Amino acid sequence: MKLDANMNRWAGLLVLLLVMVIVYFMFFHNFIVEHAGLNESIDELNSSRQKYINQAAKAPALKTKLKEVKQQVGSNDEFLKAETKNLGNAELTSLFKNVFNEQGVERDVCQIISQQPTQDRDLDQFEKIVLRVRMRCQYEVFAKILASLEENTPSLFINDLRLEARNVSRYRRKGADAAPTVENLEVRFELYAYLKNPIEKDDEK
Repeated sequence: MKLDANMNRWAGLLVLLLVMVIVYFMFFHNFIVEHAGLNESIDELNSSRQKYINQAAKAPALKTKLKEVKQQVGSNDEFLKAETKNLGNAELTSLFKNVFNEQGVERDVCQIISQQPTQDRDLDQFEKIVLRVRMRCQYEVFAKILASLEENTPSLFINDLRLEARNVSRYRRKGADAAPTVENLEVRFELYAYLKNPIEKDDEK
């Protein structure tokens, strides 16, 4: 009888343990796993938050340094000499005409169709002067003009360059040995340069 009582006791404990395991997996396992995952996510967020706090603490010093650098460009000859936008437009137009005239090309070889100041669509660290240019020019001549613009001081930059072929070659019907007539390309681009005037953006104030 005593042996049966001990066996019944152990059987009861095993049944109770089995019931507890079943209850755990049915009601508590998912909760504990999700809770552990949430704790891990919270730790990652706290770590990221601390990094942002550390970076934000450096922002005032970086902004001060940036302003100091901008104020030190007065003697830099890579910028236009003009101090206002209107004077900058005139200076950039004059620089472009000088580069063009230096090539000494005839009108039928290369010509400026239009050159028009335009608004700066992408604000930069310094005020930008933009000239929208349209030309009709032979490729070889335009390549020389482009090289001169890139080598110019103050620095000049080209953006949105578009070349359109206009019947690249035609043969005059004046004999079998006649040379081909080379037609000019339709050229459009934006020429821009920078004033020494720094732009203080919202995130630098």
